[in-house]
Amino acid sequence: MTLKRIFIFLSLIMIVVLSACGGNKYDEAIDNVINQEKKDREKDGLDAKKISRDNANIRVYDGGKFIQVAYYIDDTDRKLYYYYEKLGDSYEEMSDMPGSGEGDRLGLDKKTPDYQEVKGKETKIEE
Repeated sequence: MTLKRIFIFLSLIMIVVLSACGGNKYDEAIDNVINQEKKDREKDGLDAKKISRDNANIRVYDGGKFIQVAYYIDDTDRKLYYYYEKLGDSYEEMSDMPGSGEGDRLGLDKKTPDYQEVKGKETKIEE
């Protein structure tokens, strides 16, 4: 009987540990957007080396419907913003959105994001 309890206890510990290491629910979507941006830049003959989560501020809105990615420019605090909308199973870059991150037509700059990370690290969202 004691061996059975130990096995159950260890199984529960493993489940808790493994579920804590799973990342966030937006990882796949963010990675897809970053990879798409890299491919688009390379296709246009531009340098895509700095296109990464470690060089960006990322915000996810409306349960993953919109992703805002701001890449740092030339190792400064200046950022260039890109917006993506989920259409079906993929994300499409949105046109006619400001590169400054302010005053976008969806009002995302006035909303609290569902998820946010800065240079690859999740940040706490203050409401």
